[in-house]
Amino acid sequence: MREAAIKLPPMNIRFRIADLQDHAPIRELVDQAFRPEDVVTFLDALRAADCLIGEWLAEDASGALGHIAFSRALLETDAAGMRKAAFLTPLAARPDRQRQGVGLQLMGYALRALEAVGEDLFFVIGHPAYYPKAGFSAAATQGVESPWRGKPAFMARCAAPPRGRLVAPAVILEAH
Repeated sequence: MREAAIKLPPMNIRFRIADLQDHAPIRELVDQAFRPEDVVTFLDALRAADCLIGEWLAEDASGALGHIAFSRALLETDAAGMRKAAFLTPLAARPDRQRQGVGLQLMGYALRALEAVGEDLFFVIGHPAYYPKAGFSAAATQGVESPWRGKPAFMARCAAPPRGRLVAPAVILEAH
């Protein structure tokens, strides 16, 4: 006996840069997505430390569906001194929209927006089966000195594997 396929409603998703008026709905979405883990306090700490370089939202007629944030990080290299990098954290999708592609679409949108302004090195600590779908690779971090070196969850997205020491915001270092 075959089970009937679940029919999902079409998603008319809009992606945009988040602004100050979005903070309350973003906090609610992040709390719902990660509860019982306290990621909302982490997001508040990133904002308070003024290390975020961008936040984006996915939304439809029902409201906020997803949120992504990137913080400024640096890669200390022998040759070039300091190279700019962006650290992805957190990425959240509303529980009723998880596993429907909202997070991947939002991540792609935000990555393209950052690449359009010259960003070309991205780091994440995340699920090793999920983030490679957006071009992240643990192998790309082999030449990067960091507290997460050699862990499958530590990944980078870049044209060529970087070499150097990752300088991440203290908020991220303390949380992970």
